[in-house]
Amino acid sequence: MIIEVEWKYINNFLMNKNFIFWFRQDLRTFDNLWFIEAVKNSDNLLPIFILDKNLIPEFLWLWDKKFLFLKEALLFLNEQLNNLWWKLTVYHDYPERILPEICLKYNIDSIYTNKSYSRYWTSRDEKIENFCIENNIEFYSENDFLLNEPDEIEQRKVFTPFYKLWQKKLLEKEIILQNPEKFNQLYTNDNQDLQKFLDELIPWEKHPYFSIDFWKSRLHNFDYVNYEKYRNNLDLDGTSRLSVYLRFGIFSVREVYLQVRDKSHTFVSELAWREFWHHINYYFPYTKQYEFQEKRRNIAWKNNEFLFKKWCDWETGYPIVDSAMKQLVETNWMHWRARMIVASFLTKDLLIDWILWENFFKKHLLDYDENVNFWNWQWSASIWADPKPLRIFNPCLQSEKFDKQAKFIKKYLPFLEWQDLKSVHNPIDNKLDYIPLIINHKEAQKLAREEYKR
Repeated sequence: MIIEVEWKYINNFLMNKNFIFWFRQDLRTFDNLWFIEAVKNSDNLLPIFILDKNLIPEFLWLWDKKFLFLKEALLFLNEQLNNLWWKLTVYHDYPERILPEICLKYNIDSIYTNKSYSRYWTSRDEKIENFCIENNIEFYSENDFLLNEPDEIEQRKVFTPFYKLWQKKLLEKEIILQNPEKFNQLYTNDNQDLQKFLDELIPWEKHPYFSIDFWKSRLHNFDYVNYEKYRNNLDLDGTSRLSVYLRFGIFSVREVYLQVRDKSHTFVSELAWREFWHHINYYFPYTKQYEFQEKRRNIAWKNNEFLFKKWCDWETGYPIVDSAMKQLVETNWMHWRARMIVASFLTKDLLIDWILWENFFKKHLLDYDENVNFWNWQWSASIWADPKPLRIFNPCLQSEKFDKQAKFIKKYLPFLEWQDLKSVHNPIDNKLDYIPLIINHKEAQKLAREEYKR
């Protein structure tokens, strides 16, 4: 709630241009284009962040360790704002309730924010914009999350032709990274102690696997040149792990692109894949309810609850699958190769609906992005518009190829340390002192091929 402001203070800015900048997936001041625009165009600016109660309905949810990273990111953002002379104000409320209250109490002329792309965020912004129209307040919601807006590129269903158009559009743009100037803070008498406020909401210190300190060195020191060579190896530090920082906008996608543009074409293509899924969401939003391929909308998913729970609890009997699932639950992140392995196992070996998997990752994944995840999971389930044949990953071969010495497996399943390497990779044909297999992959893949063909 906003504390009442004395009228003698309100009169000081009544005739000025008073703006709000609403931080969301853009928790930075450097190269935050619409934050910089808000600074330039306002006389007084109020920077805010809202912990949305529609998404976090109970305080208890904030005990989830995923929110530790958000907490650290908000404190880091506040440090950046301190360098511009003021501070961030954080609310735990419903945006459609708290924003009108802030606007009316502080005589706000404009709200600036960066565009969000999920179904909920889009509908939420429509409500806020309607309030602004009714109250003669300008509402600016512009792109800062992607290099190319979804509608800037003609409709494409397949990545390769999309990628060619995406690259062409990008070459037409001049990318210059910007710093904001110092600005006047809009007066409020909340006097919020942000550290104390967040400590009460999120009573943990730091996320054990992700931190701002990690990001500061990672962006500039990661070996992008050898990204293509090492990115599939589960036992190596071969992926950038920047997805979490892109998801929260700790740095801009433009900054990442300029960092990798001349070092790794493969990494650039990964940035394009991220934007391809937003392109698909723009042109084919209905496929969030249905499999993209019409011929695959009648798969007879078994949805065995017992098998699904075994998959969730890393108890499938396949060490490569179980170690990947344990990595997700423990660290809120999973290696990209591991994501494909566990996805194939769930949808092809167990014949469990991809949407259940998508929901599980939504619950645990720190870099979760609705549009990216929905269609990545459809791609893995082979129900996506993809010209390549049905993919069924053999977990034993994947284990042997991408974790040769089982270092990744043994990191998360240390009780397998002294087990025979062949048995760890292939528990079907070798005796492994481990939990029993919940299914035989050789038999399961035959059933999957028959069902997909049907």
